Amino acid sequence: MLDKLEQALNKIPLSPKDFLDIRHSYSMGESFTVRNGRFDSISNQTMGGIAIRALIDNTWGFTTIVNTDEESIIKAAKKAIRIAKTGSKYTKQERNISDKWVYEGKEITKIEIDPREIDKEAKFEKIIETEKAARHFSDTIAESTSYYQESHKEEVIVNNKGTKVETENHIIRIGKNVIGREGVKMQNVTDSLGGTGGWELIEGWNPEKEGLKAAEEVEKLISARSPPSGKMRVIMDPSLTGVFIHEAFGHATEADSIIAKRSILEGKIGEKVGVEQINVYDDPTIPTLRGSFKYDSEGTKAQKRILVKEGVVNEYLHTLETAETMDLEPNGAGRTMNFNYTPQSRMSNTYVGPGDMSLEEIAEITKDGVYLCKSYSGYVFTDKGQFSFNCQSGYFVENGEITDLMGNVGMTGLILEVLNNSYAIGNKWEPAFKGNCGKGGQWVPVSGGGPNLAVTDVVVGGNS
Repeated sequence: MLDKLEQALNKIPLSPKDFLDIRHSYSMGESFTVRNGRFDSISNQTMGGIAIRALIDNTWGFTTIVNTDEESIIKAAKKAIRIAKTGSKYTKQERNISDKWVYEGKEITKIEIDPREIDKEAKFEKIIETEKAARHFSDTIAESTSYYQESHKEEVIVNNKGTKVETENHIIRIGKNVIGREGVKMQNVTDSLGGTGGWELIEGWNPEKEGLKAAEEVEKLISARSPPSGKMRVIMDPSLTGVFIHEAFGHATEADSIIAKRSILEGKIGEKVGVEQINVYDDPTIPTLRGSFKYDSEGTKAQKRILVKEGVVNEYLHTLETAETMDLEPNGAGRTMNFNYTPQSRMSNTYVGPGDMSLEEIAEITKDGVYLCKSYSGYVFTDKGQFSFNCQSGYFVENGEITDLMGNVGMTGLILEVLNNSYAIGNKWEPAFKGNCGKGGQWVPVSGGGPNLAVTDVVVGGNS
């Protein structure tokens, strides 16, 4: 495919200032969900095609095709060029792609056990038995769900500046969600396992053990103490730290939002936004994590990004275009869901760096407050700097000790206040948050994490 794309590209007339890239994308996968003893969905997906972008006279033209013959590619490329030229009559903003950033390479995700070679019965058994174990635990369980997902994606990218990249990525996940109800009380527990790799990442998932674990947690939450309400000291567990730094802070570092003036971090490179102990990273090069990759969907080589260094904003997440607009080097953050979309500035594996305190030491200096664990929903306004998350559970912190369990609870605050009001950072880093990130109609796999993070003056409210 690489040779075919190159041959087509070489037959398209372009000036030195023009930019055109051709991306062939092919993906396949399957997913199964069991809810309350029945298959809720069984899905097999295959999607493939070619995306062509042309930046001509400061305007983008974009088109996609499913045919992969040379004639169709050339025809589609000329269409993208015509679209750009038509739009250029109404464009005043200058846009360029530098010819300094050229990449060549091939990267295939290493997998020990190919999920495509595993019999579907084995996949079904894992989720059927997980859901069954949770549902049969007690009459308290109102709803139980278990799911399995795998995806395999190949991309080939060439452009007229000289980039030639081939990638192959494999992602797998298994998870559960259990809801319990007793009277007017309702509690929720969700968890998953997986990442970038093969069946080996979830082979150790014990269905009965995982189902019972979730059901037991739900029952404990129903009988737990009611959460407090008000502004107080909060210790976030690694999962909640990961969700916060991804949702509340990470989106604000995406350079397209910066340029569009939809981010509270606009113009803040080199400015202090948190305490000196705070370091924030986005790193797609970490092996096996859900958001890992070696080249982005523009063919740019991925690299570790230091978003905040010692409390100071250090860099944004860039595509080729946003980097050129800001006169900076691209850092491999241009991601797409499939060939029907253009690349956007996106996160990968986003996390807070570790500090030097144990959880017990953090609780001791906290004295009184709450220890909150695992988010399962929420919202963020990156332009206003506000966030609100629902947490699965938490514990009271009383007289410097972590004490009683509490049920589902919410936390609300201002993004930059959290980083500035952090007073303790744990010494153990975990990539505890595994999910999908939505933006502009596209979903991409990501992960997040960090250590325990302690913050003052966060608004907490019960959700039970």
